[in-house]
Amino acid sequence: MTIRNFWLGFFTYFAFFAVMVLCAFTFGQASTFDPSGFTEDELFRLDIETVPARNEVPFFALLPQQEYESFEDLIKRGQPNLVVRVTLEERGRCRVYDPTGTYDNTDLFRSKTPGAVCPASLYICTPYEAKIEEVLLGDETMFPEGDDFTFWAPYGMVGEHAVRYADTPLFWEEFEYIMFFSVLDIEGVGRWFDLTHPSSAVEIMPLDERTFSSLSYAGNRLFDATDYDTETLEERLRALYGEHPYPLDVPKIAPVK
Repeated sequence: MTIRNFWLGFFTYFAFFAVMVLCAFTFGQASTFDPSGFTEDELFRLDIETVPARNEVPFFALLPQQEYESFEDLIKRGQPNLVVRVTLEERGRCRVYDPTGTYDNTDLFRSKTPGAVCPASLYICTPYEAKIEEVLLGDETMFPEGDDFTFWAPYGMVGEHAVRYADTPLFWEEFEYIMFFSVLDIEGVGRWFDLTHPSSAVEIMPLDERTFSSLSYAGNRLFDATDYDTETLEERLRALYGEHPYPLDVPKIAPVK
């Protein structure tokens, strides 16, 4: 090997090593997660999105949960007794909320069989304070505009326990939604705002309130016929209810064990 070839090989190796170090620092730092640029609500959603989605409907659904083929099917067979435009003003702390009265928060921290799913974790919810902006269908004397209620979204994290269900949308604080509820009064528990279907909620677009987006794959099937237009949705809702009326009262039931 000549001296020239030696130094050529040395500088080639050195240049390659320097480029690799530069890439490691550049791309490594770029890929490091920096939470300082995110809001608390965005960080919460990022955490929930890491939870594997369970394919069954939420365990605490008190009414039969069916798969609906279309918006018309949702109204005719699902028969929501409250359809409202709401603002989710504030997200509360996740907790176990079980309208059947079977579990409470202490159940989460009792010893369980290793590897087994803690039953109470299936009832982890995230509470949102919802303000009624407009009643599209329902008893307006019972649900007047401007009133608030707590909506328990079926997902959340408590310590090492977490749950999320497929086709259940994740919601944002301070965003507006149209939500289809099957409301129940449960003895000893209170009023339960149960989504008629996990996907029966749409998000009003902040930049154009005349349009909305569905929030899941199943939601696309439910709302395609409305062209994602709020006025079309309201007109179609009134027409379908006029063709297939049903009671809008709130049933009273005992807790189901």
